[in-house]
Amino acid sequence: MSLGFLFAMSLPALVVALFVLAMVERFVRRRGGGTPMATAGIGELGATFEMGQREELEFRKEERQLRDEEGDAAPPRSHVDLDGGRAVLKLPD
Repeated sequence: MSLGFLFAMSLPALVVALFVLAMVERFVRRRGGGTPMATAGIGELGATFEMGQREELEFRKEERQLRDEEGDAAPPRSHVDLDGGRAVLKLPD
């Protein structure tokens, strides 16, 4: 095996590749949505070495998948009619 192959299969090579990918994304990629690939890769690399990081990444993934509900599921007390210019406010006792 050559020295170049051994370096390419090592952890420092992965870190260098993620750094280069981050630089390419920073200067080439325009304002797009989503998580950059280098950020996701660095997060996974950190989760490999930190015990709590894996749980945090899984928690963030679950949070993104949950739906935000409007309101608090209580019966409506107040009503705002923007077209009519009228608001009815019922205050709790």
